Parts: sequence; C-alpha cells; structure tokens
Amino acid sequence: MSEERTLTPRERLRIHLREARRTTDSPIVEAQLTAALEAWTDLPPTPLGECPACGKIGLPERIQQHECG
Repeated sequence: MSEERTLTPRERLRIHLREARRTTDSPIVEAQLTAALEAWTDLPPTPLGECPACGKIGLPERIQQHECG
C-alpha cells in the first residue's frame, strides 16, 4: 500500500454531502443536506477488523488493502 491515505466510503460520503451543501443555490436542498450531515454525524463508528495474518487492527477496508510485513 502506498503512503497515500485512502478514504473510507464514510469519508467519501461526508465529503460529497459537504460539497453539495456548499454549492447548492436552493435553501430547501441546503436544509436537506444539512440534515443528512447531522444524520451522518449520529451514525455509530465503523467496527474495526483484524488482519488474520499479522494481527493488525484497523478499518476493514484498510485491513484488506494493507501489506503484511
């Protein structure tokens, strides 16, 4: 895996919601996106996983991409 940090699906979702809210001209859409961001904030954290080979702990999508070493 490269040194570059990969975004999780949750992080990508938050970025898209924030950007959509920032760029909308509609007060109704802005209110809906604000509510969506508040709901995102209330989500429980993603459970961590463990690599079966090396025991490294982390987000499941990052554990799948890491190189044991």
